[in-house]
Amino acid sequence: MLKPSNLNFLLNTDNRIAYILDTNVLLHDPSSIFRFDEHIVLISLLMIEEIDSKKKDAGIGFNARDISQKLEQLMERTKDTENGLVIPNGKNGSLFFLSGLLSQNFPDELSLSYKDNALISQTMALQEKYPKRKFILVSKDRNLRIKCHALGIETEDYLHDKISEEYLSSFFQPLKHIGLDEEEINKVFKSKEGGDWTINYKKKWQLHENEGVALYDPSDELFGLGMRQGDKLKYLDYYSTKVLDTVPKVLNTDLYKYNFEQAICMAQALDDDIRIQIIIGRAGTGKTHIAMAAALEKVFRERKYDSIKLIKPVVTKSRLGEDIGFLPGSVKRKLLPKMRPFVDKLKQFTNSIDAEEGWKKLLDSGVIEMMNLADVRGADLANSFVIFDEAQNANPFQMRTLGTRLGEDTKLIVLGDPTQIDSIYLDKYSNALINLYESSLKKPMPFISHICLVQMVRSYTSKWFEETLKMPGH
Repeated sequence: MLKPSNLNFLLNTDNRIAYILDTNVLLHDPSSIFRFDEHIVLISLLMIEEIDSKKKDAGIGFNARDISQKLEQLMERTKDTENGLVIPNGKNGSLFFLSGLLSQNFPDELSLSYKDNALISQTMALQEKYPKRKFILVSKDRNLRIKCHALGIETEDYLHDKISEEYLSSFFQPLKHIGLDEEEINKVFKSKEGGDWTINYKKKWQLHENEGVALYDPSDELFGLGMRQGDKLKYLDYYSTKVLDTVPKVLNTDLYKYNFEQAICMAQALDDDIRIQIIIGRAGTGKTHIAMAAALEKVFRERKYDSIKLIKPVVTKSRLGEDIGFLPGSVKRKLLPKMRPFVDKLKQFTNSIDAEEGWKKLLDSGVIEMMNLADVRGADLANSFVIFDEAQNANPFQMRTLGTRLGEDTKLIVLGDPTQIDSIYLDKYSNALINLYESSLKKPMPFISHICLVQMVRSYTSKWFEETLKMPGH
């Protein structure tokens, strides 16, 4: 504990900064304590108490237990805790627990019974007692940072796993166009088998593995689509691309003649060699439609997989992540309202089976199963077509937990919109969707693909709302 007897390190004239970490930083990234190089990390016992209250939470409980374990391990490996805990990050950082030291100048209108205010008061006391030391309070809570600014406390957001606004905006770009000469076009059709039509990949095209492109002939007419697969560019006929008899949809023909992104998305979803597909797109671009159609085609028409697993982070009104225990009824009954987009698509696609009851029969049979994200750890995902929707509302650990349950006979489609975050512990720069996308770029594999759907295809009214009504601050 940080007692008066060992506060002398703050009087040193070194250039180290003292970072005070808020609870939301520790819960967001349990490894955050290792991210501050040679500097000093301070954790208030108030934050430890708050972390303890979250350890049974279904959504962030693992992170709460993980940070507690890491702190205990640091205590066990540090013999002389009088000078703080040694942070094994290769930079000789130090960690101290903060107790007491409330400022006498804290505003009366802010109640100290509120832990955030108590943390601010402790930070103010440190600044008053050790004016030569630089203190920075790190929090993902915008309102806490605003109060800090008003009280003259230097504060920062936790930026370790964030990406830039410009990078995020770069997702929503149309497919690349590549022009082919006559010789390249003739090479495509050297093979008589349509599934084998390919041309040699050129590095100048700068395509990721399984990335799609629109191909044009010398007269600037659409020739087809291409998808990189290793050192080859696989040819796809745009006009014959479909999933469950659904072709790529174009809403506004005045602006778009084709929907290349949807066509590539369909091709990736139906490719058995692609085991992980990441689909990024705003609401109304067809993410759920294509994923559900591909799942039904693969399970019921091709018999490639035995079952369909539908998974979605459930952010409740109590903001307790995936905690659905307070809701009445079975797991299926609890999840049914949250899975409405899946159910609506299921109704649409199963009209030919039974106009009214086809979708219910499929759900009751167990072939299509709705799963709570918190229960994935013990789930059997073998020989399944798994759809993980709204991944932007899950944290990277939950994504990792799901991914480590996948077998060689399982396909996973991950859907999401990084601009629509409902969880208070995540933001549009740091969540499971972005983390997975970034990881797939850093370590590409032939069984991973990603696509961004650009065109709004739901309706003209939806398109108007998307383009006209901007969220505050955008």
